[in-house]
Amino acid sequence: MPHSTRAAATRLVAFFVAGMRLATLAQMAPSLLTAMPALSRVDHPWLTGASWILATVMLVAIAAITLVTRRPPGVTYAVLDVAVAVALLIVGLWTVPVELRTGTWVGFQLGYALCVSCGLSAVRSRWLWMFLLGSLAVAEAVYIAPTVDGWADLTGALSTCLTLLVLGPLAWFGCQTIVRIGTEADEARRYAAEAAKAEEERRARLAIHNGTAMMRLLVETDTADGNGALRSQAEVELNRMRAYLSGQTPPPVSEATNLAAVVTAVGAEFDDLPITVVADLAQDVALPRALADDLAAAMRSLLLNVRQHARAGRVVLHAAEDEDGIGWEVTLHDDGIGFDTSATDYGVGLREVVVAQLARSGVDVQINSIRDLGTTVTLAQTTVAEVS
Repeated sequence: MPHSTRAAATRLVAFFVAGMRLATLAQMAPSLLTAMPALSRVDHPWLTGASWILATVMLVAIAAITLVTRRPPGVTYAVLDVAVAVALLIVGLWTVPVELRTGTWVGFQLGYALCVSCGLSAVRSRWLWMFLLGSLAVAEAVYIAPTVDGWADLTGALSTCLTLLVLGPLAWFGCQTIVRIGTEADEARRYAAEAAKAEEERRARLAIHNGTAMMRLLVETDTADGNGALRSQAEVELNRMRAYLSGQTPPPVSEATNLAAVVTAVGAEFDDLPITVVADLAQDVALPRALADDLAAAMRSLLLNVRQHARAGRVVLHAAEDEDGIGWEVTLHDDGIGFDTSATDYGVGLREVVVAQLARSGVDVQINSIRDLGTTVTLAQTTVAEVS
């Protein structure tokens, strides 16, 4: 099972809740023996014993359920827990002497209520949580009201109520935040995995598209000259596919990094087409190695489309530096059959090898085509890329 940060965060909250309950039980236990003489003065000793037993059972049972399931107690258990805590506070009016209700674990009801208020993390509904916490606060106020006999007692009672109203929300918001962070971490991991998968699929398409087109043409071409020209191109693409499959760095698509040289070299590979290459005005444009590779792969994919589909009588490949010297433009025009750009879905070559791949390098791609008049593709970069 894949690692889940949310599951780990939920377990952490569960351990916190169970630890709070067991710690409360550990603090209650020693007080039971020392409290026996004082508790014997109350009018309902059997009710006192039942209160201790009920509190002990609830503390142990919910702690055990939390540890076994490794999840904080659900809404049903939380409501039951609060109901028991409120009942114990009300019953405490008869079972705990007034002088023992605060500052001592003989009156364990306040400690139990505080423990319960810190264990409501599984209650997602803010209104339900506020109702449960408010119920505890009201019951606690009723429980300690008889202890108020002056200003000093009033401030002490208020401090006791504020402890519940401060620590309870802190525990709830803290636990909710921890679980939410775990959820967001899982979502981020899932998004990263999907992005990595998509990137790997994209790299696979880039690695095999041109090579597949080359091999298809190689199979379909019967002339010796055509086969010879295609074999040299197919060999280059075959080496790139081998590099991808072995996880190695693919060889450069073109040895040149000068725009004019890149355009001229790619055009020369397609001398079986009626192609004219004009690149004199791009002699001063230096390209980074990665951009030169992407540009060469894109032009090769475009020319493969021309060879396969255009049925062109003339092809012109033109490259030039902008007049202001901060950008460049490459245009490929053919007078072939053209196509309707608004009604045609681009294939892998145009969509991935040309448009998407060049966009990552800051190169804008414009494709204009008119049926029976031809197609013009413009590759333009408005700023000069830094050469590394």
